[in-house]
Amino acid sequence: MDFSLKLATAVLARTPDALSALLSGLGEEWTAANEGRDTWSPFQVLGHLTHVEESDWMDRTTTILASSEPTAFEPIDRGAGFARFEGWSITDLLEHFKVIRTLNLEQLEALVSVNDLERIGIHPTFGDVTLSQLLAAWVVHDLNHLDQIVKTMAKQYKDAIGPWREFLPVVDAP
Repeated sequence: MDFSLKLATAVLARTPDALSALLSGLGEEWTAANEGRDTWSPFQVLGHLTHVEESDWMDRTTTILASSEPTAFEPIDRGAGFARFEGWSITDLLEHFKVIRTLNLEQLEALVSVNDLERIGIHPTFGDVTLSQLLAAWVVHDLNHLDQIVKTMAKQYKDAIGPWREFLPVVDAP
């Protein structure tokens, strides 16, 4: 599928509700559990998503739009949301993410037109990237982390499912 701003924002607008449906009202048995060393819990994933919502996607979008010449993006600290949102309740973090996402989508709609999608920014790792690639990555980043949350939660019952494990490969997925 080719990139479409309309299709991209349709997915981005749904992420807060999807996260709320998965995590709202659950105890730490679900939200604080991870898959082991160097893995993230659903709460940490939400903290990461919220941090990059505050400091990455729209910052990079406005960097691309601000100059006629490609400009370098600031590097992002992928784990900064862990400390930033430590001590927050899952309810407060879900609400904060939803507010920031709504504001970002309003700003995106006001700033970006189809004519801007081939404008270029300079990613600290990848080099030249287009605005359409950045926005597509934003969508896939959401989907990737929704998948990560689902896998982490499913793996909490890896042993409890007994013989069904053979038919539920999510519990063994990397």
